[in-house]
Amino acid sequence: MTKIELHTHSTGFSKCGKLDLPELLSLYKAKAYDVMVLTNHFNNYSLRYYTEAGGKNYHRDYHETIRRAQKIGEEMGILVLGAYELRFDENANDYLVFGMTEEFTKEYETIFASGVKEFSQQARTNGFLLYQAHPFRDKMTVTDPSLLFGIETKNTHPRHDNRNDICRQWAEKFGLHGIGGSDCHQAVDAGGGGILTERNVKNMDDLVSLLREDDYTIL
Repeated sequence: MTKIELHTHSTGFSKCGKLDLPELLSLYKAKAYDVMVLTNHFNNYSLRYYTEAGGKNYHRDYHETIRRAQKIGEEMGILVLGAYELRFDENANDYLVFGMTEEFTKEYETIFASGVKEFSQQARTNGFLLYQAHPFRDKMTVTDPSLLFGIETKNTHPRHDNRNDICRQWAEKFGLHGIGGSDCHQAVDAGGGGILTERNVKNMDDLVSLLREDDYTIL
């Protein structure tokens, strides 16, 4: 079986992320995960945090963080894949996006301003998978299910009321694909969730394929 974490944050691009890359990966290696997806915040709030800290090239450095994580993962024996926790300027909703390319995200300010309705069409056209993260947490807005591929039906972040039971019911009612993740920001969060699959995952294409086909179980 392949054990996969789909929702993690590190220092640098997630202001609420308290773990540097070696510590984050060490935690997941110790908990016997085979794959960890790094999903740092990708939004104007993250951009401001990065800029105020002296950063000069948001797009380049966001992806350099992913590449550093992948190199550390290779040394530790855990595969790291890069994805995004995207927020549009229209409200406080967060979306996990898998399969979105580095090239596509070069126009990140246009993406942030676009809104979920416009981005949903772009995701379908380009083969990205768009999930609403923790959709029934406080301050979230209900998104039209027709705009989504799926939702996070099990988020194990311990400092929020994620209402996972409502998320599962919502996914069943509207035929949305459900996923699970730890939403890891601190050491105590690591390894609380994710998915299990019998497939061998070697890259993002493999992950997108198994997610698209629901070939997994939620931890």
